[in-house]
Amino acid sequence: MSLAIVLLMVLSIASVIGTVLLQNQDQTDYLQQFGPLWYWVFRSLGLFDMYHTWWFLTLLGFLMLSLTACLWRNVPKMLKEMRSNKVTLNERSLKRMELLQHWKLKSVMSVEELEQAFRKQLYGWNFKAVEENGQHFVRADKGRNHKWGYILVHSAILIVLVGGWISVQFGFRGNMAVAEGSMEKQISFLKGTESATLDMPFQVRCNSFDIDFFQTGAPKEFRSNLTIIDEGKEVLTSDIIVNEPLFYKGVYIYQASFGDGGSDITFKLFHMDGSQKTRMAQTGVYKTWKDPETGISLEVTDFRPYNVENIAENLGEKKFKDIGPSVEYVIRGSGIKPVKVKSYMNPYMGPDGQNQGSWMMVSLTGDAKDYQPVALGLDMTSPDEWKLYNAFISHLSKLQETSDNKAKYEAFQKATHDVYGDSPPENIRDISIRTVQAVNMLPQLPWPVIPMLDDFEHVYYTGLQLAKDPGMNVVWIGSAILVFGLCIMFYMPHRKLWLVIRATEAGAEVSLAGMTNRNQIAFKETFNDLFIKLDKEFGRS
Repeated sequence: MSLAIVLLMVLSIASVIGTVLLQNQDQTDYLQQFGPLWYWVFRSLGLFDMYHTWWFLTLLGFLMLSLTACLWRNVPKMLKEMRSNKVTLNERSLKRMELLQHWKLKSVMSVEELEQAFRKQLYGWNFKAVEENGQHFVRADKGRNHKWGYILVHSAILIVLVGGWISVQFGFRGNMAVAEGSMEKQISFLKGTESATLDMPFQVRCNSFDIDFFQTGAPKEFRSNLTIIDEGKEVLTSDIIVNEPLFYKGVYIYQASFGDGGSDITFKLFHMDGSQKTRMAQTGVYKTWKDPETGISLEVTDFRPYNVENIAENLGEKKFKDIGPSVEYVIRGSGIKPVKVKSYMNPYMGPDGQNQGSWMMVSLTGDAKDYQPVALGLDMTSPDEWKLYNAFISHLSKLQETSDNKAKYEAFQKATHDVYGDSPPENIRDISIRTVQAVNMLPQLPWPVIPMLDDFEHVYYTGLQLAKDPGMNVVWIGSAILVFGLCIMFYMPHRKLWLVIRATEAGAEVSLAGMTNRNQIAFKETFNDLFIKLDKEFGRS
């Protein structure tokens, strides 16, 4: 018992650690979260994959051994105790009973009548009577098989542990990413601190992926249509959603996540050398495109067709709107600090519908948490605005540094005439404001070109989790036995009553004794009620 208590305490502490500390995450996440010192301490203890460590499995093994020894030593005794039904009580044992009452009766009722009155008050009890040394003993039992509760509870815990051990040794749980229209058969998972892979005995094809969003932009439901291909044959096609997995050959296939499956991306590159030059660049998500002209590279990391943001101007208000597709990339180049950029395809439209120009988010650290908005000013989807910007820059370059605002205004007028002639658009005032903003902003960007999302062909991937848990049914059986055993322990106390009758010259002396192993207060009420009923039956002398 002492060993079992110590093992349970240690396992409880370990389980709390395993619950609080997320298991089987990427090692870089752990390093960033805990720092080098604690990262190596936790890693050396195996806390990142605790349930597969040798020490945790050893603790489980000792607990299983302890439970087995406990059952081996005590079950025979318990079975013998439940089968035994000693009816007689010696005088010393009788006097030590906590619940004890006596009657002294005249010769009014026979022994058989007294016993019958006792039996009549205890419906559903088991009785046994015996004569010994001139005394008549009647024993009544209810819940005499209560020891089965202890046996079943301990056996159930052992069964659950065995089921868990089977799952650890012969089961697996890994992730698979399948793009729409493609097939996969390999899962990846963390084994300790290393990544490992495992080939499935079948292939999984994602036919389609659909997703619904809440008004806030959060995913409402995502659904994958999957086909299982076994030995080159399509054997099963089914939809799966979260918490409704697909089951095949002992493997559960869960809908776990989703993301971009390698969408085709088209960038429009705006040259910053004053040439007004633009050109297209074709690439894709998870690919790196290198520009042969400027030497920069674009590593595309993600694409999102929807970006729902709260555009309400007042704090506390909510006004959700889809601001359009975006692409994330890391831009690198000679003499350029690598930065992470999230570029939006559409210009930003304010709450009043006013075009505020194209924009992007820039992170100097490479962490999405550090994104800062950068308003470019120009509507980069409008070729005329790009021409106006370059024309304005060209005319400004001809002015002297000491030129006043009037000269700059005249330069802008000339640029407007170069682009629009004598028929400027109605919103030329807004365009002029954005152009001035761009003149102040764009030259600060250290890049030779500004990559903006121009077109895309979107493809999702469905993130699946494949799990085989051969010990699951064993654990369910053990859990059911555990509940049944606990019900017996808590709701089936062993209650015992004795009626002892001694014949005397004046009549008879009758004693009523009782004891129970649980819920003494309730049994005491039952005993007192029985005494009152028997007292009416017997009558006092």
